[in-house]
Amino acid sequence: MELTNQIKNVCRIGQGNACCRYLTVSPSGWNCEKHSSLKKLLDLRVKENSIVAQGDNCEGKSNEFLNAPE
Repeated sequence: MELTNQIKNVCRIGQGNACCRYLTVSPSGWNCEKHSSLKKLLDLRVKENSIVAQGDNCEGKSNEFLNAPE
């Protein structure tokens, strides 16, 4: 799976707490869960400090955008 500039520099994959909490991956590629039903769960997990990725790094991107070749 390609690490695009968005994934590396905005979503900040691999950067601990700075990594976006809404970034997920599936067999079809990268996903942004900021506007999905997972948002509440991910926000709760950050509040409970039970996940490493705690960033809220952008307004949310479409999965097509995240997976578009550069």
